[in-house]
Amino acid sequence: MCAGAVGSPQLLMLSGVGPAEQLAEFGIPVVVDYPGVGQNMRDHPNVTVRFSVTEGTYDDPHGMRALRIRFTATGSDTPNDMVLSPASMNTVIEEGEDPSHTINCRLYLVAGKGELRLTSAGPKAHPSMNYRYLENPWGRERLREAVRKCVDLLEDPAYSEIIEERTAPLDSDLVSDQALDDWLLRNVSSSFHIAGTCKMGPDSDSEAVVDKHLKVRGVEGLRVVDASVMPDVVRANANVTTMMIAERAADFIRSGE
Repeated sequence: MCAGAVGSPQLLMLSGVGPAEQLAEFGIPVVVDYPGVGQNMRDHPNVTVRFSVTEGTYDDPHGMRALRIRFTATGSDTPNDMVLSPASMNTVIEEGEDPSHTINCRLYLVAGKGELRLTSAGPKAHPSMNYRYLENPWGRERLREAVRKCVDLLEDPAYSEIIEERTAPLDSDLVSDQALDDWLLRNVSSSFHIAGTCKMGPDSDSEAVVDKHLKVRGVEGLRVVDASVMPDVVRANANVTTMMIAERAADFIRSGE
């Protein structure tokens, strides 16, 4: 099964593989009671610093994301847990949309995890996804630092002839950590790097859904092969890692493991 970090846990639960209490809520017969299905949902929380540029500033339509800044948050023991990603949005906006240029601030190794739950026994109903973004103070602290780095960058004299105005966050959002935390919580969004909802792990891990060969425990002949098996989301976009998971799964299948 390769339905992704949203589709795979949903399909498992609709098929009776998942938390028994949740399945019973929707009248789904329990095949295997696995409390970890849909749990451990990981992502890269993202907030956007916005600014306008002076009229006449050259806007390259081919280099919208030509540069990213990766850094390690102050006090972090995890290298490169933060990413600043500048982008020009003026080349893709439609009438009525925000014409701001942006720098996306991303927390690339979050402390904490969310949950995906069924909303119906019907396969066409979207599941409920509670990311629980920034509930952990360490996440807020690191994302605050990233936003303040962006603000300092935009205020550097080297950009004085280019930057017209910072439009978000406002100065009033930066007067204190609490004010900035409030802004973060109002504006945090997904980077769409969802992972971990059918976690790989040892038998001793009650939250693990698949074993080291990607086999769903207790279900014969079924493997999950997508980003949902990652124990945590990688500190990068997840596409290449997901492709390598598929390559590894192909090796397992060929060798009969």
